Amino acid sequence: MKIVEQYLRAVGSKLPWNSRKDITEELRSLLLDQIEADFGLEPSEKELKESITRFGSPGQVAARYRSGRQVISPGLTELYFMIMAIMAGAMLLAFSTVFIVEAFQDMPVGKVLVKGILMIFANSFGGWLSGVGALTLTFIILSRFIKSSINIDEGWTVEDLKDVTVGNKIESRAESIFSIVFLFIFIVLMNFYPSILTLGENLFTRSGLMLGHRVVIEVFRRYIGLLTILWAAGIIFRVATLHKGEKGKGLILGELGLSAAEALVSGIMFFDSRLYYDVNGWIGFKVILAIILVVNLAEIGAGVFRMVRDRVVEA
Repeated sequence: MKIVEQYLRAVGSKLPWNSRKDITEELRSLLLDQIEADFGLEPSEKELKESITRFGSPGQVAARYRSGRQVISPGLTELYFMIMAIMAGAMLLAFSTVFIVEAFQDMPVGKVLVKGILMIFANSFGGWLSGVGALTLTFIILSRFIKSSINIDEGWTVEDLKDVTVGNKIESRAESIFSIVFLFIFIVLMNFYPSILTLGENLFTRSGLMLGHRVVIEVFRRYIGLLTILWAAGIIFRVATLHKGEKGKGLILGELGLSAAEALVSGIMFFDSRLYYDVNGWIGFKVILAIILVVNLAEIGAGVFRMVRDRVVEA
């Protein structure tokens, strides 16, 4: 009964962390008993919605189990975590961008390069912690002084549950299938026609814009095997997600590892002087690699944060 699980997830998001799991199990038993008593063992969708509506909105049900005052109102918990996640991604993206811009100018190598990459995470974490402090204080004030004016369940109906996700469900099968087909075509193209990069560079210069460098295709071919492994792994993860219909912890960890590998390879390619000739600037293939690096670093930061958040929420 998907709608029941969605309802319990909505209620659980408003319960205290330390008792959320036990209370959710108790509510599941009570709700299923009520549904069976009212409509039997095989209720229709309409009857399920009627029972859930009668049971009460998520905020009303959660309020019955809350004792005392919480530091942050349970009704604001999801918004609080969402803003924390946005802040984490924004910090990682900002410091990664600063590092890349500086790298374009100084071209660090060796220990300096490693230190610069490590400082991305250190600065991002430090900035995030400072932001979380101000955010937490703001939400404590909201929970204490304007709590009476916040009615998170105003106008709530059982139809709102359709937007509640259960587990790590995939958002769009069509989108996943498209990405699989695209990756497959891209793998074939890069393996059999890597000189398409040169074609792209020529088209770029014909537009009147200047390239700061060009790719040495012979050197690029040496990376194709490694890149193909990464792209093929991406296809495998997407197929597995489609098959299961959701992302388990193993798939999530695998995707994080793949993002880390892609970031590492793109970083190595960015600084590999053998990969370029006629180097007069960074406009060209390096821009694409820089974008890939930043995107993967942002995905790693956001993914790790979501895993930590979900572990805390489910504890």
